[in-house]
Amino acid sequence: MNCAIGVRGDECLFGAYIDGETRCAFWTDEPVDHDFDPAKLIAIDLAQTPGAAALGEISWDAVEVDDCVSGPNGGVIGTTLGPRWPEMSLAGAVYLERAFWQRIPDELRPPCPPEGAGTRAHEFMTAVYWPHTNDPRAGIRYIGHHAMLLEQRGALARVAVYPPGTSSHATARASTMWIDLESVEQCDAGPESLTKIGSDSREGALFLIANRLATQPQKELS
Repeated sequence: MNCAIGVRGDECLFGAYIDGETRCAFWTDEPVDHDFDPAKLIAIDLAQTPGAAALGEISWDAVEVDDCVSGPNGGVIGTTLGPRWPEMSLAGAVYLERAFWQRIPDELRPPCPPEGAGTRAHEFMTAVYWPHTNDPRAGIRYIGHHAMLLEQRGALARVAVYPPGTSSHATARASTMWIDLESVEQCDAGPESLTKIGSDSREGALFLIANRLATQPQKELS
């Protein structure tokens, strides 16, 4: 799959160490519980994002975290941690690129969904398809939601969609909308799609379009 999938760990504490404007290390649990153990830190570079890769500043293999982007209802989703967001943010969310997340040792790797979230993993995920490919989703970012299929007319579906991370909450309120489940301009659709609702599934993951990456013409990275 030619895409980078962001997996959110837990709310993170920033500032265990800061090595410049973008390099840092964080804990995914309460540091006082383990006496601020440096062995439990996860080091990242907040500049290693799909947005930077799309502009040719880094290779796609170097992506570590997702960007911060506009989310549902005027909110934000993605990585909200660090000295540049938009002022120094000492605590927030980190969406780790899936391959990077999988390389973290088992004893340190934050779970997805975050511990205590009480909901589904796809509500804490984003997907970014690489630009400059033949995939019609190339350059598009999608945000994972949980949805229920209420009515379907061919590819058109009326769905109830929960804001990310809320579907299991007692007070969660879903929004109802019509969507074309075959349109990449509306949701992740096509080979290896992360969207799982449809004629065979009345409830599950729905990855809705968030934005398109700003790109530069493809070039070789030195």
